Amino acid sequence: MEIVTTHNEQRSRYRVTDSHRNQTFVGMLKRDRDTDLWTWKGHIDFIDGHNVEFSSQRNFTTRTEAEDYMRRFACDRIDNRLSLSRF
Repeated sequence: MEIVTTHNEQRSRYRVTDSHRNQTFVGMLKRDRDTDLWTWKGHIDFIDGHNVEFSSQRNFTTRTEAEDYMRRFACDRIDNRLSLSRF
């Protein structure tokens, strides 16, 4: 797992790179400075060349909450695409 904070947007933008079932996904978490709420967007790069983009449909009160939801979303999309269950 890699988390990168951009220099001039410190504490308002984070990049997360991870993988699930050998499929890489990248997410960008962003805090709105006016509302202090977090959103995310990202993409999955499947080994077979298929790429999927996704974004949050709601706001989150903390970065951790947004990141956890984004990770679960990416893992679920990967599992669905590979027709596997998480358990």
